[in-house]
Amino acid sequence: MISRSRAALTDRREEHGWRPEIQGLRGVAVAMVVIFHLWPQALPGGYVGVDVFFVISGFLITGLLVRMATAGGHAWLITFYSRRVRRLLPAAILALLVTLAGTLVFLSKARWEETAIQVAASALYVQNWRLALQAVDYLGAAEAPSPVQHYWSLSIEEQFYIVLPLLVAVVIWLARRFRRSPKNVLLAALGVVFAGSLAASVATTRADPAWAYFVTHTRLWELGLGGLLALVRQRFSPGLLSRLAMMVVGMTAILVSAVLFSGATPFPGMHALLPTLGAVLVIAAGDIRLGRFRGLDVAALRYIGDRSYSIYLWHWPLIVFYTAHHPTVGLLAGLGLVVLTLAISHLSYRHVEQRYRWPRPQTEWRPLIYGSAAIAACVVASGALGYALDRQGVDISLIGTPNYPGPAALLADAEVPVGVAPLPPLGKLKRDVPIVYRLKCHQEQDSMEPVGCHLGDPQGTRTVVVVGDSHAAQWIPAIDRIAKDHKWKLITFTKAACPFTRAPVMDNGKPYEACAQWRDNVLTEIRQLRPELMFTSQSRYSDTPEPDMIEGLRSIWGVLNMAGVRIIAIRNTPFVKFDPGDCLAADPDKCVTVRSEVEARNVLALAAGPLPNVRVVDMNDALCGRQTCAAVVGNIIVWRDYHHMTATYALALAPYLAKAAGL
Repeated sequence: MISRSRAALTDRREEHGWRPEIQGLRGVAVAMVVIFHLWPQALPGGYVGVDVFFVISGFLITGLLVRMATAGGHAWLITFYSRRVRRLLPAAILALLVTLAGTLVFLSKARWEETAIQVAASALYVQNWRLALQAVDYLGAAEAPSPVQHYWSLSIEEQFYIVLPLLVAVVIWLARRFRRSPKNVLLAALGVVFAGSLAASVATTRADPAWAYFVTHTRLWELGLGGLLALVRQRFSPGLLSRLAMMVVGMTAILVSAVLFSGATPFPGMHALLPTLGAVLVIAAGDIRLGRFRGLDVAALRYIGDRSYSIYLWHWPLIVFYTAHHPTVGLLAGLGLVVLTLAISHLSYRHVEQRYRWPRPQTEWRPLIYGSAAIAACVVASGALGYALDRQGVDISLIGTPNYPGPAALLADAEVPVGVAPLPPLGKLKRDVPIVYRLKCHQEQDSMEPVGCHLGDPQGTRTVVVVGDSHAAQWIPAIDRIAKDHKWKLITFTKAACPFTRAPVMDNGKPYEACAQWRDNVLTEIRQLRPELMFTSQSRYSDTPEPDMIEGLRSIWGVLNMAGVRIIAIRNTPFVKFDPGDCLAADPDKCVTVRSEVEARNVLALAAGPLPNVRVVDMNDALCGRQTCAAVVGNIIVWRDYHHMTATYALALAPYLAKAAGL
């Protein structure tokens, strides 16, 4: 009876990470993450704390699963999933619901919709895929971080917890059927997962680091590495001095990663081996006791390690809520956020984590039912907020009325009434984009197909086209209105971060091959369409020398001129120095930028010089005053982010663009 109780206690300690050195390592890992989020300059590679957590989780969960599966019993899978739900879900769902409520209080309405989407994704443990898609989405990449962004790592762990038990069950069945050692078969299977995931991580990090950072298959090897350690740990018995050396080398590897790595480090890929192998050495070294030296068995580290899950859950929303109103986190503010995080985390640990952690007799199914209900409640709450925001429309019929003069306030000195809620509503600001995004014909960076939207008047006898990057796409609402007024067919060809030029452009430091291929394909399409007029514009491209850009534009414009196509090139719009959503929610009077600081050289005008059928239009006086660029002009919000116009303001510019273009 005594031995069985001790075995049960050991299992509990293993399952919940109560080995003192592992708790200490958890404390170090979460401290690195918090410091990195508060003061990234102080610890630029502190994000590797997440990778240390992955190794710890893989080690503990694999060991637990092997013990449960080999101990016998038909319900061990249900028991495992039930324990995971009790361990993880109560605190996670509580943090999500509180964060969703806090969003309504502390964040601008412009951030509510995306936060609601990410809360639902986090509750369903697919947040990493949501962020991966945003990382390659040109619009999403410009958005401020959400207060639940940190759930990406929890999503990967949960996906691992779902798949690994099934793998163990299959391996146990195969091993018994073919009379092989279950541990050896599992070791081989997990080795294959480790090798395949690591190879995918290295290859994907080289090709697309933003995508590689979040997706599951580039991270599984880190959890698998911990799992492999759990399977082979008992086969080695190093001496005390060897274990001490392992711990010192392992901690050095982790700390060196945290200090020397940065946002510029290709990650995860091969670089992630340094902190993860360091974590393996520390765990393999075990509990080091040499005189008064206790290794990571330090009271402060164990205290933080015990509460590391709650600390991780709560620290990031607090930081996001604070930085929504303060651009930087100073020393005193950061220390205050640390104290507040520890206080909330202690309450969460004591009254939520500990309360639901331990199993109760004959209740293995109930946590699964209650957990599913909690997830559903979270998804419903975030969905209700998203639905309410989606019901808010933008009444474009108000554009040009006395309450909403828009650009007429700058170009015609129109009177601007005060106390009028601006268009679009803040809750719709981030989604106030040209229709080509909704119709999926604005191409993302990996596409080479010349996909176009057919707008304007479908019965029109004359054809015009819009070609360029997102800074060309932002003019589509105005050009579409002009086309409809003139009864023209309008066809759009736009692609993220891809100017319509023969000059070479870069994408994440590499030649943007998809852009060059797309440009050639679009040029072929335009020649076949034989339009009378082409509108174009583009962002600024600092990686491309200005002479090369000018020559590239002249080359492609000359070809089109020879084919009888007139070109209207619209000067690039400024890059303002504020986030319009947060700024307007905090203090609209401060949402201004000095115009001379954000207006780049008119490269299009320089390129157009010798060409006879190219007309360059400068609309910046319709966006900015003589001295400053403001977030709102004539009660219409100009910017949806720091360098793209709202579709509403672009539509308001239609008559002024037509006049400037001589149409």
